[in-house]
Amino acid sequence: MDDVQPYKFGTSEPQAPVSLSGMDRIGERVARQLRVVLENIMGTRPNLTTQSAEMVNFDLWSAMAPNFCSLSTYKLHPLKGSILVRIDAGMISSMVERFYGGSGTRPVAERTEFTRSEDRIRAKLSDDIMKSLIAAWADLLPMEMSLASREHDPQALVFADANDQLLSQTFTLDMGKNAEFTIELMFPVVALRQLEPLLATNAPDEIHMKDPLWQARLARQMGGIRLPAKTVLARPTLTLNELLNLKNGDVIPVTIERYLPLLVGNRALAQGTLGEQNGRAAFMIEKIN
Repeated sequence: MDDVQPYKFGTSEPQAPVSLSGMDRIGERVARQLRVVLENIMGTRPNLTTQSAEMVNFDLWSAMAPNFCSLSTYKLHPLKGSILVRIDAGMISSMVERFYGGSGTRPVAERTEFTRSEDRIRAKLSDDIMKSLIAAWADLLPMEMSLASREHDPQALVFADANDQLLSQTFTLDMGKNAEFTIELMFPVVALRQLEPLLATNAPDEIHMKDPLWQARLARQMGGIRLPAKTVLARPTLTLNELLNLKNGDVIPVTIERYLPLLVGNRALAQGTLGEQNGRAAFMIEKIN
């Protein structure tokens, strides 16, 4: 029963979103960008690991989230919905201490507000995390960000409806001496749905690189596909009474145009005239549309 997936009745498709493995690949790229960002603040190369992306319900997530943490909401154009960046409060304090030359591993007492220095650091760090996300997507989809809000209490956060399904992507920062902190990115399903075609690719290079041998074989096979083509001599119109009163011997006057369409499916590919060739009726193309 390990392969059981949640399903919301009344919907036309399962609630599981886009390729999670695709988001994991993006997460690895984000982590590479973040290591550079964190190194500039910490002064040393950070030990940052990426966790597998997973689906969560917003009401359950908000109930389990820390009561005091950094919560920054962004619009990521052209995606729908908002992206949430959550950073542990202890990490913000440690970053400030590291920035001013401390070890960054000193225990922090519980509190309910950030200091001014911490507010500046968390704003810069949250913005840099979003810039790292944009850089990770750059070769697939150019994006622009704009800040929507900052909060520190999950219960006061206006981000999604209680039953909305979100994708959580987390990164763990190990600063030593049992000091581990979490950075979390939250994506609404409505945004991820737009990215499905991009996430389905195995690697960005596969979008740009083409195999000429495969293309030639494909073109050769497609060249042999037979498509029905037809032309229409005339399209007379009749009233309903005329149609119901039709009988043998009736004559319907028609007007045949000088140029007739050559139709493949519902598309007119060319125009031409009717004639005869080798004793058979023939259609001569006069103009390609």
